[in-house]
Amino acid sequence: MSESHENIEKLYNLGIWPQDPESSFVKKRYSEALANFKKLIEHEWFREILNRKNSIRILEICSGIGVGGIALAKVLKEFGKNVELTLSDVRESALRIGEKWGSEELGEKVSIVNINALLIHKLRIKKDIVLMYGFSSPHFSPWEYVKLLASISEVLEDDGVLVLEEGDRIYSIFFRVGYKELLVERTEKEPIISLHSDYNPIKGIFERTYLNLLNPKNPVKVSIYFWNIAELMTLVWLFFQDVDFLPYDEKKSRGLIIGYRPRNKIKPKDLDYEPKILKNIKE
Repeated sequence: MSESHENIEKLYNLGIWPQDPESSFVKKRYSEALANFKKLIEHEWFREILNRKNSIRILEICSGIGVGGIALAKVLKEFGKNVELTLSDVRESALRIGEKWGSEELGEKVSIVNINALLIHKLRIKKDIVLMYGFSSPHFSPWEYVKLLASISEVLEDDGVLVLEEGDRIYSIFFRVGYKELLVERTEKEPIISLHSDYNPIKGIFERTYLNLLNPKNPVKVSIYFWNIAELMTLVWLFFQDVDFLPYDEKKSRGLIIGYRPRNKIKPKDLDYEPKILKNIKE
């Protein structure tokens, strides 16, 4: 993840995406996640896991407060499975909320790990399911995303499954709306705007500055990559034996990407350096 954890913390503290489990925003997201995962466990690859295992280990990366991980664990528990849930994120404040909320919702302890997702393989753990729920891919450039998938593959069992909740930004942003140099992000309580700052063609990332108009002295600059579904699925296919997609809508612009059984051909150590082109940028 190219962003520092301080920057990510500042971004979420703006309140664009509420973190309170009692808020209407989180309640709606949680309800949607429960419905999505009830459909997901009907997928043949999940049926294989459910038929083979009574205890299922889930790791949610970029979890925030754990809306996705807690919902998936809830659905699997209702299906009669023992579930071990671990939430991981660079934001410790969000993890503490998820730890308390998840433990109350599931009736058992939820583990948390404060770590950059690119380094998750260094924990030397093994999981049956790795989940990234909440459209988090824009935090990673393509150069970082291959490292992310290598790290995830190292964590998964040989018969493990990756689940990504994702949307197609080329369709939803560039085609339907058009990229905006200035965008109003939130107006309910405080006026939050984002402004185009820069574009890096080598990394493919846009930089946007988020600003609370009531507190303009504390802007937050964030790097964003506008992924589409095809790009993400192609990269997942390179690291997994098969890939599938469960769309939320008829346009198939949002939904769940599923990676089936990691290939384990490219290891995190194989990508543990920067290619010359990226070094040249820094120089």
